[in-house]
Amino acid sequence: MLKTKLSPIVLNKYSILTIVFFFFVLLLSQKSNFLFTMIGISSALIGFVLFLKTRDNGHQRYQRTFYAHSKLATLEENGIFAKLDKNFNLLSISNEFGTILGITEGNLLDILSNCVTGIETIETIENALKHNKTFNDVLKLKIANKILHLDTFIYKLDKRSSHYVIRCSDITAYIKTQQTNKDELFIDKFTKLPTRLKLLDDLLKAKKENRTHAYTLVYIQIDDYEEFNEFFGIDVGHKLLKEIAKWLQDNLPTKNTQLYKFDHNNFAMFSTSRISLAELETYLRQLHNKIQHDDFLIQETYHDISFTKGVARGKTNLLKHAYLALKEAQKTNKSYKIFNKNNILEAKYLQNIQTNKNIKEAILEDRIVPFFQPILNIKTNEVEKFESLMRIQNRDNTHQKPADFLDIAKQSKLYPQLTKAMIAGSLKRLEFLQYPITINIAIDDILNPSVSSFILRKLEKHSFSQMVTFEILETHEILNYTRVANFIKKIKAFGCLVAIDDFGSGYSNFEQVLKLDIDYIKIDGSLIKNINTNKENEIVTKTIITFAQELGVKTIAEFVSSEAIFDKVKSLGIDYAQGYYIGKPAPMASAIKS
Repeated sequence: MLKTKLSPIVLNKYSILTIVFFFFVLLLSQKSNFLFTMIGISSALIGFVLFLKTRDNGHQRYQRTFYAHSKLATLEENGIFAKLDKNFNLLSISNEFGTILGITEGNLLDILSNCVTGIETIETIENALKHNKTFNDVLKLKIANKILHLDTFIYKLDKRSSHYVIRCSDITAYIKTQQTNKDELFIDKFTKLPTRLKLLDDLLKAKKENRTHAYTLVYIQIDDYEEFNEFFGIDVGHKLLKEIAKWLQDNLPTKNTQLYKFDHNNFAMFSTSRISLAELETYLRQLHNKIQHDDFLIQETYHDISFTKGVARGKTNLLKHAYLALKEAQKTNKSYKIFNKNNILEAKYLQNIQTNKNIKEAILEDRIVPFFQPILNIKTNEVEKFESLMRIQNRDNTHQKPADFLDIAKQSKLYPQLTKAMIAGSLKRLEFLQYPITINIAIDDILNPSVSSFILRKLEKHSFSQMVTFEILETHEILNYTRVANFIKKIKAFGCLVAIDDFGSGYSNFEQVLKLDIDYIKIDGSLIKNINTNKENEIVTKTIITFAQELGVKTIAEFVSSEAIFDKVKSLGIDYAQGYYIGKPAPMASAIKS
């Protein structure tokens, strides 16, 4: 046990000289006048201050030394600790240090070289210490058939000392826990195959290897697996996955190929062997033929299985390229597809990602703007209203049409936000346009509570709601008449009118119009654009016109692109015309001027 001692009085050369000078001046002051007396007293005070200061400095050095030795003593008693001389020989060790390494004396580097995995670690320690640097890393030790992980810190005792200190923390239990968690993530629990995360790790390692040939990755998807699960149940589906895993394991292209299990119904093969394109083609055809003839016996029932495969060769972006090739194979109904860097598929996906990003930015920056296309009253020959058509205004003030972005917006779930932005922008401009407008909405918009309530809130706050006609896009068959009819009733309470857009295309159903309170029918452009040359289109259009007149509903012909078409729709008794012959879509300022 270390004991606390009083700090000694420590004198240095400056304090000794000061004391001598003090006594010398004091001696002179006794034999001289008042001036020497004052000098003597001042010198005495200065000397005394310097004396106290040097004594305090000595006390602080003593305390630092005492603290250091106390700390080392504590480590010696309780930690994995040792002191070394300048040649890294053990001077003293803690009990735990001796217990773990089973050694009480010797050279540290020699001791570690016998139990540390990897000679590079010993060289790293030696180089660090010889250049007066500290070493801090986790050492993996193999001692008596046991693996230990020690978080190790080696450093000099202090700047003036040539001795070193090594102290360690045993983190073996933590490392084992981390490894267990990693193993759980890297191994599929049903098939016991490596997972997608393990493949990513293996791809990264393989990329660092200095090999000149290309690697091969085969992305495999079980066809119709979801239907199989629904019909036979998840338990049978899991058993099938195990059998397929065994089958694939027996049919790998090379010995250096690893099979992986991805999520759901996907597998992957990764080979670091050199496989030529011709060999790969042969293997893929043979794999396809073999799976066509082999059956899988699950609970006394034989099941036929087929695969679709996407293949990538190279060293970079293998997983992405294999996935893209798989999607291309599915689209073209092929059993496999090998990725080709000249294939436009990747460029298409990248373009979709960029378009999706542009849509989000346009919504955030309020760049969803309406263009206005005039609608002519054929009887008065005057523009009576405008249709509000969606555009994205680019940062360079150019504009994108819906055909450039609408499908991607629907796929990425951004379409409702576009609808809201379009409605808000159209209503905001209505006061300045001073003409009635029509706004397109889809059945999905009406059935979406977020969009439909947004529309009603906007109409409630807007004083020009009676100048708005909502055109319901007839892209889906109306299945929920009650909700659609209720929405129409609510917007009509604000003075709005309702039109059925694209009537005559796809889902045309005269019964729909009878059940809904409709004011206009807009005849689909596919019927109008060739109506002056196509007799069948003319007959269908006449039927729609007669039906609308019987119900007291107005008709609008779109895609009126020439004088001949305009004359034809006029002769048939259509009420309104819209198209390039009447006027092109334009920003609000241009629309007003025209």
